[in-house]
Amino acid sequence: MEKRTSYPAVDLMKYAGSIMVIMIHCEPLIPQSEINFFIKNIICRIAVPFFFVSSAFFLRKGMQTRPEYLKKYLMRLLKSYILWSILFLPMGIDWIYQNQPVPIELFPAALLVGFVHIGTYYHLWYISAFILSVVFIVNLLKRFSYQIVFGLSLVLYLFGSLETYYGLLPSGWFKDFFDLVIRLTFTTRNGLFFGMIFTLIGFFIYDNRKKLSRIEKHSTSFLWFFGSLFVLEGLWLFHIRRLDMNFIWMLVPLSFFLFLWLLSRKLKQRPYLKKLRERSHYYYFIHPICIVLVEETGKAFKLSLLSYGMVSFLIILFLTHGFATVLINIRNRPPKLLKPALLLKTLFTGIGITLILAGALYQFKVSSTVIKFEFVPCTWITASFFSLFFFMKERMIHPAVRN
Repeated sequence: MEKRTSYPAVDLMKYAGSIMVIMIHCEPLIPQSEINFFIKNIICRIAVPFFFVSSAFFLRKGMQTRPEYLKKYLMRLLKSYILWSILFLPMGIDWIYQNQPVPIELFPAALLVGFVHIGTYYHLWYISAFILSVVFIVNLLKRFSYQIVFGLSLVLYLFGSLETYYGLLPSGWFKDFFDLVIRLTFTTRNGLFFGMIFTLIGFFIYDNRKKLSRIEKHSTSFLWFFGSLFVLEGLWLFHIRRLDMNFIWMLVPLSFFLFLWLLSRKLKQRPYLKKLRERSHYYYFIHPICIVLVEETGKAFKLSLLSYGMVSFLIILFLTHGFATVLINIRNRPPKLLKPALLLKTLFTGIGITLILAGALYQFKVSSTVIKFEFVPCTWITASFFSLFFFMKERMIHPAVRN
C-alpha cells in the first residue's frame, strides 16, 4: 500500500456515508417495514463505523508527520463541537424536557452529561465519542501492544452490543446489571463501548500499511464475504427485540476490509471530490434541522409526502445541500464583512422570518398532531444563516454599502 496524499474513493464514501446518516434519522423511507429495515438498519449502518475508521486513519497519519498534530486536531475538533453544541442547545433542552424529564435544578448537570456523553442534540454524540475514543486509544497504545488493545476494545464492543442483542439476554443478575448501565447512561453508543474498536482499526491500518499490502489484492473478496455475513446478521436481528441497532458484530471486520478496499481503489482525483468531502462535513451537522423543518411541516398540514417516505427524504437532502452550500459560502467570505451591524440585522431578520413561518404553521395547521418545539429554533437558525448569506452577497456585489 503506497503512500498517497489523496484517496478519491474514501472521499466518495464520506459523501455517501453522510447521506446514509440522513436516511437513518429520517422517518420511514419505504412503507414496507422489511425493506425500510434493510435500508436504514442494515445498509446505512456501515456509515458511522466508516467515519470512525476514516477519521482515525487520517488523524494517525497527521500524528506521524507532526508531533503537535494530535493536540491541535483535538482542540480544533473540540472548538467545533462546542460551537455546534451551543447552536443546538435549544433543541437539546427541549429533547431533555420531552424524553428525560428532570427537575429544573438538575438541568445544568443533565446538559453537562449530554455534552460529554450523548451530545446536546442526538447526532452530536459522534464527535464526543470520537474524541474520547482517540484519547483512550492513544494512551493505551503507549502502554500495550495492538493485540492487547484490540482484545480490550472487542470486549467493550461486545458488551455495548447487548443494546442490540437485548432480546437474547436471559433473566438474571447480568441482565439486571446491564439494565442499570442503560438507566445510568441511556445508551452504550459512546466512545468507550462503540468508538474504540473502530478508532483502533483506523490507527492499525495506517501503522501497518506495508504489511496489509499483502492482502490488499484480496480485499474485494473479503469485503464480499464479510458484507454477506453482515447482511445475514442484520436480517436475523429483524426478529430480535432490540433497544437500538447501532452495534452489529460483523460491522467490525466489514469496516476493516471496506476501508482497506477503498484505500486500494486508484481513482482519478477530481475537483468535485473535494467539494463532496466538504459538503459531507456540513451535511452531518445540519441535517437534523432540515429533517425537523420538512417532516414537522408535513405533519402539521397532513402532507404525507413531506412527513415520511422517499420524497420527504429527497426534499430533506436538497434542503441540507442548499444549507451546506450557504454555510460554505459564508465561511469563505472575507471575515471583515461580519461587522456587528450586519450580525444584528441578521439576528432581527431571522427572528422576523421565524415569527411569520412558525406562527403560520401553528395557526393554520390542520393536524391535531403536536408539532415539536424544535421547529421554532430550527426555523430561526435556517432563516438567520440564509439571511446572512444574502446580506454578505449583497455587500460583495455593492462594495459601497460597506462604507
